[in-house]
Amino acid sequence: MINFMLNKLERQIQRAVVLQKEGNIACAMSEYELVFEALLFYEELGYRKQVDAIRRLVLVAQQTPVMTLYFLALILFHRRCFPAAAEVVDSALLLEPDLAMLHVLQARIQKSLGNLSGALEAYEHAQTLAPTSNGSRETFFMLTAEREMPGPDYYYWLQRFQQLLRPSSYVEIGLGHGRSLALAGSNTVTIGIDPYQGAWEKLNYVCPNGPATLFPLTSDDFFARHDLRTVIGQETFDLAFIDGLHLFEQALKDFINLERYAGKNSVILIHDCLPIAPIVAERERCTGFWTGDVWRIIPCLKAFRPDLEIVTIPAKPSGLGVVTNLDATSTVLADNYDEIVRYYLSLNCPADFNRLRVICNVVPANEESLFDRLGKTTHLRENK
Repeated sequence: MINFMLNKLERQIQRAVVLQKEGNIACAMSEYELVFEALLFYEELGYRKQVDAIRRLVLVAQQTPVMTLYFLALILFHRRCFPAAAEVVDSALLLEPDLAMLHVLQARIQKSLGNLSGALEAYEHAQTLAPTSNGSRETFFMLTAEREMPGPDYYYWLQRFQQLLRPSSYVEIGLGHGRSLALAGSNTVTIGIDPYQGAWEKLNYVCPNGPATLFPLTSDDFFARHDLRTVIGQETFDLAFIDGLHLFEQALKDFINLERYAGKNSVILIHDCLPIAPIVAERERCTGFWTGDVWRIIPCLKAFRPDLEIVTIPAKPSGLGVVTNLDATSTVLADNYDEIVRYYLSLNCPADFNRLRVICNVVPANEESLFDRLGKTTHLRENK
């Protein structure tokens, strides 16, 4: 299955090269970024030779020295070789100092090096050179997220939940390109639900411990057609992750459907609970970096389900909600669903990020204290 994925990623790179040559830079860059990110995953699994061959396709396709340097720096960035990437970008800037995309990449690298002032300077330079560039705008959102939520990103936390809980079953709603699904452990029955990405041809990652079972359905259709207990082979799930439609009412519906199969030790994680600015939390997507209005689910659960334990980890770029002490017999949310949705859709996302932190029960991103707290409502299986 891993060779299947590597062959697929090679075809995606070849397609991106064609798009670049045709002048469709935006689509080409989107494809390059996704593939480079995935290649690190397979490199770390021991497939360095195959991965480097795919990366080489990009470098040899470039027609100017500055673009060769740009892509070399981008490859190094995605390999997390940040000092080396910074040096290569500096070399590229000697050749073409007014190329905005170089300054955007420089901002991303400096952010990863922890130099936020240098990152902001590079971002501002990119904005001056290309005021309408989507790339520089998205970089600004990421810089803001880094400032407000320093520390590991949400993928790190997802992996830690997998390691600490060692779930026998894991349910993921909304797959993206499969990166979070691939974090499941070797003894975990894993299912992924997504009407658009619920097929291996659509994903870039596969778990090295064995592929998940995919359901190319909306989550509503999945729960209408399937009994989760039958699918996972046990009465309750251990861990679930909601990262689907990015709309409050759907996230709430996903939570209701999942909780019906929850046990006392089950954990539900919810992505995008802490948007860094109201504009990225709009219900209609108007930015590349977008959370939707999922944040509403946290104050909703706090108000209607005070029996739940609810916290939000400030995990960049958009927070990770954690809900425990679940009760499969509760019907409060389902019974009041229409009223709840009507009321919470009337609320505006606070412009004051500190206020939003309070509303969303943000706790310090301290691993020891967080898991000590969770240990009171769940059974952590890892011996500390």
